[in-house]
Amino acid sequence: MKKAAAQLCLIWKGILFIGFSVQIVLGLVWMCANFADVQRFAPAVEGIYPLLAGVFGKVPQALCLLQLGAAGAVGYRLVRPICPHRLFWRVWYVLALLTFPMAMQCHLALLPYSFVGSLLLLELSFCREAVRVKKKLDAVCLARAGVCWIAMACLLPEYGWLGGLAPLMAVAVRIPAMRRDGRRLVYSLAIVAAFGGMIAGAGSLVERNEESSRTFWSAMACRTAWPTLWNDSRQWPEELQRITEEVRWDACNRSGNMERLLQPAVEGAVGAEQAQKYYREMAGLAWRLHRTQIIKQILWDAAVYIVPPAVLQMQLTGRGYDSYSGRNYEIMSMRHPLITRTYLDYSCWWFAVFLGVTALLAVTRGRSGLKIAPGDSLDFLAVWAVCVGGILCFYIMRGAGIADYKCSIAATELWTLWALYCMGSEQSNETELSDDGKTA
Repeated sequence: MKKAAAQLCLIWKGILFIGFSVQIVLGLVWMCANFADVQRFAPAVEGIYPLLAGVFGKVPQALCLLQLGAAGAVGYRLVRPICPHRLFWRVWYVLALLTFPMAMQCHLALLPYSFVGSLLLLELSFCREAVRVKKKLDAVCLARAGVCWIAMACLLPEYGWLGGLAPLMAVAVRIPAMRRDGRRLVYSLAIVAAFGGMIAGAGSLVERNEESSRTFWSAMACRTAWPTLWNDSRQWPEELQRITEEVRWDACNRSGNMERLLQPAVEGAVGAEQAQKYYREMAGLAWRLHRTQIIKQILWDAAVYIVPPAVLQMQLTGRGYDSYSGRNYEIMSMRHPLITRTYLDYSCWWFAVFLGVTALLAVTRGRSGLKIAPGDSLDFLAVWAVCVGGILCFYIMRGAGIADYKCSIAATELWTLWALYCMGSEQSNETELSDDGKTA
């Protein structure tokens, strides 16, 4: 039985190796074909990224190269525990992660999502190391995670609190183990509080746009009311109908316009406090009338953020509802449509295949697939789940019709990491031994 299981494992690993190798080749071809031409996304206006883009203004490819280098370095750090010593395998593991199509598009775009995605994965890596020590919490690794938190907050303002989920959870999961070591617990809490205070203090110095001032009820209004805004507006209070009369139609035409046009009109006419009451009424009315439709749309947005390759092909054929996926694909394929179509068609198909093969590999080996590498525990899984889940919930609930997979490339790259760890976890024990040929 064990021999048959070992043979099946070799088959599953062979399939994963061939499939990811094809993805690597297609990804590198697309990268080389598009490296000279910057993708035509709207320029970033938040955080310090516009300053970075200005520094590399005449040679934007240098910034893209820097993003690729950062992603590659972080990728190597992530796969190092299970990466064999041979140079070929080290490069192959990193390229398998780097050529994930949604991530590759961000690496070659003048947008902050590449750096943010790399920093988030790096932060999770530091938090993983922080909680690997039994009944303790590594303060140095926690501080390194805090540095990543600051960097993400400077790039995208929402990470001023989203970036703090992982360090906070790392401390929370170790509170029971450290309850008798009050000094270590105080040190850990002080580290997180110090970085949170620095981010709060520097928040006023970071450039923000008008969308950064969203509130809970304004986000709920955008999430629930936008798809049926025009029809539902007939049941709004008369004052709300009157003050939104000039912008209501334009707000209906494009996702995001409700936040750009309708909300400023409401707040300018009645003030922020009364506007919150109107947002709550709009959200409540939409939920009562279209609850089933709203739930379906939330599930579609969740799929865009969590498994974008699995739904992209359906979206491009007209299924689902409004999102930014179509525009992202249009920009990605602008210069070399045939290469892009081949790359994405294969990657979307391969994504579904490798998830199934990886699950079979984990089951065949008699492992749960939950432990990322030897020495990991459920503590880190809790940190990972809270951090990634919080980020995904934030983007899913911020509004309808604006699902943008560029915002969650770190979360979706974790699927590839899962496959790579399942492929290499048997080798991870060998890599911890000497490399003199006497082991393994």
